[in-house]
Amino acid sequence: MKPFKPQNFYVTRWATEDPVCVARMERMMAGFGRPASDVRVITEDDIEGLVRERDWVDLNIRQGRVRFDGDPDVVFNRFKWSSAEETAELAARYPLLSETDGYTNQFMQMLYGSSAFYHRESGKGKRDRDVCCWELYDLHSALGCFHKCQYCRRGRVTTLALNVEEFVQHVDQLMVENAWQKVFRYDVETDCLILEPEYGMCRALVEHYAGVDDRYVILFSKGDNVDFLLDLEHNGHTIMLWTLSTPTVSRRIEVDTATTEERIEAARKCQEAGYTVRFKCKPIIPIGNWREEATETFEKVFAAVEPDNISLEMLFFNSVDEFKELFDMSLFDPVFIRMMEEHEAAGLMTDHNHPMPEDFRHEVYEHYINEIHRISPNTRVSLCAETRAMWSRVEGITGMNADSFACNCSPIAVPGLRAAQVRTTEDGTAVMV
Repeated sequence: MKPFKPQNFYVTRWATEDPVCVARMERMMAGFGRPASDVRVITEDDIEGLVRERDWVDLNIRQGRVRFDGDPDVVFNRFKWSSAEETAELAARYPLLSETDGYTNQFMQMLYGSSAFYHRESGKGKRDRDVCCWELYDLHSALGCFHKCQYCRRGRVTTLALNVEEFVQHVDQLMVENAWQKVFRYDVETDCLILEPEYGMCRALVEHYAGVDDRYVILFSKGDNVDFLLDLEHNGHTIMLWTLSTPTVSRRIEVDTATTEERIEAARKCQEAGYTVRFKCKPIIPIGNWREEATETFEKVFAAVEPDNISLEMLFFNSVDEFKELFDMSLFDPVFIRMMEEHEAAGLMTDHNHPMPEDFRHEVYEHYINEIHRISPNTRVSLCAETRAMWSRVEGITGMNADSFACNCSPIAVPGLRAAQVRTTEDGTAVMV
């Protein structure tokens, strides 16, 4: 695993009741370079006091505002596979499960072991908010991340489920119940590579999906810790997806992540090992020289790999004040900051999924798409979570539209998928034709 140094280690009592979980915890502690005796056992009744002691009460604050120092605490855990009745009873006993909201509530559910191992995104719900995406299920076994991206909320504490083998069995059941979904992404709630191979979840998923005829798993990361994957039998059913940032962003804003160059080298290794490789430029952060850095980044990408596709999504935030708190303003062109201030003052910054003016977002997308196609004319480029109006503006240069596009993490995004093969139903479901 990557050389992180958590401040404190905890394990839930119910995780210690499973010898397989204990063995995995001991292996991970060895990876951290610490003895298992450094791990404090906690019960359900200990959690609220611990949350307040370690200041995990409000995790909805982005890391650029918190200025958190050091690496996060770790809580080793185990999914309890709770029923709805058991989850309701737990929430009645422990106020943190009913009095918190947003990401904090999601984390508390995981902390108490009552979280689901997936989350469902409503295709209709997203499209009703003018977010062109689809119905899907995402897989996750942890909440919290060792990276310290200034726009993210996940860097102060991590809790992860140790019952990997049971997790894979439940994934099988989810696939049986949702035969329409061909591709499942893991893990948008943490970085899936940084605690491997000691954790063992990525290997378990790669080897499991290798034996499933018509399903694929996406491993989603900003990391470069891929050597453990290179000799695994994946049978073409694991897709490697990196969020791709420009060099300055990867170093100055996405703290403790792999750099742009390190991610590209990791992708090269994986493509050489037969994995499908994709990139998601997310979030695109328009620092002062964003045009030059985007061009530099794509020159490096295509010199090393042939990505199956690339998706684009701009940074989202709630206000200009929040933006200024998150980032070092010397990285940005004052003209951009004034544009955002005027946009907000005019009452136009009401869509927090797309806070930047449409004309500016279009300018950024057009540059990215044109540079990709200049270097690699046949590479598929799509937008991610954008509006129908924006899709109309780029349809001519992408060859795709809001209802028929091939992106890198859709529920039907099998390797080689093209836009002409995709349709969207009225309820926001992607259909392959």
